[in-house]
Amino acid sequence: MAVHVDLQASGDELRQRLYDGHLLVMTRLPSVAQLVEHARAQLTDLFAPHDPLHAHEHFSPEEMAKILGGWKPRFIHDERSKKLVRNIIEETGFDATETHYDVPKPRTAFPVGHLTTGVAFAFPWHRDVWYSAPNQQLNWWLPVFPVRETNAMSFDLDRFNAPVPNNSGDFDYYANNVGRLSTAASVRKEAQVRPGATDHNPPNEQVVLPAPGQVLLFSGAHLHRSIPNTSGLARYSIDFRTVHAPDVLAQKGAPLADTYCTGTAIRDFINVADESRFAEETVVSLYGAPPADAMLVFEAPKN
Repeated sequence: MAVHVDLQASGDELRQRLYDGHLLVMTRLPSVAQLVEHARAQLTDLFAPHDPLHAHEHFSPEEMAKILGGWKPRFIHDERSKKLVRNIIEETGFDATETHYDVPKPRTAFPVGHLTTGVAFAFPWHRDVWYSAPNQQLNWWLPVFPVRETNAMSFDLDRFNAPVPNNSGDFDYYANNVGRLSTAASVRKEAQVRPGATDHNPPNEQVVLPAPGQVLLFSGAHLHRSIPNTSGLARYSIDFRTVHAPDVLAQKGAPLADTYCTGTAIRDFINVADESRFAEETVVSLYGAPPADAMLVFEAPKN
């Protein structure tokens, strides 16, 4: 497996490389820089007069959870945030009519000892497919401020298609949607089921450090984690996900080595061109019928 920078290839080839476990960094997409500027402006206003990188020095974990619990949904559903994500996808060369995406999610990783649960959860070793993501899912990750090897993400490339012990069997996507209603209240202890690898300590970790204005792409089947933040600085990043509709219909994607969760996140994805969702009969035919009382798509409470 390799880390490709600005790989010149068709959309089909790019997706296949990612399904095969390669990583891709794109450095020349204008809308990535615009999304970074958009996020920086909001974070600067949110924590003024404090530097966002040092905000944890001025607010308790409880205060920070409240601040982020109010801001993150606003950023996620901001029309400019979503428009810039759609632009990034098209600038990469993916067909808007055949690509579905989910909303951009701002992530925060505070230094060890501060807020690491709920809205600032520090993810252990996991695959996104353990969270009921489809195996066609591609993850897009971009830092808002410079990241370091002490506060970024790392990958276990050796275990891309090799099973590791994990608790993904405890995760149900529809039940998780209900649990997300109280995410912001989790300050000292994590309340939701968070799938992770069991006692996983790989001998080799791959850390990729894209600069602000660059974006890292990888498969949702990759085993990765948030590095425990020992940098002394807060880390802010944005991620979103895409799936290629024809690949979903053909069930062509990354291998699933050790995934035991239930439910599916496929309903979260909307078309880049017209914001339509996958037809329910298509979802049921591919992933089975959900329980009658399931929360199929998370709906945040309206303020």
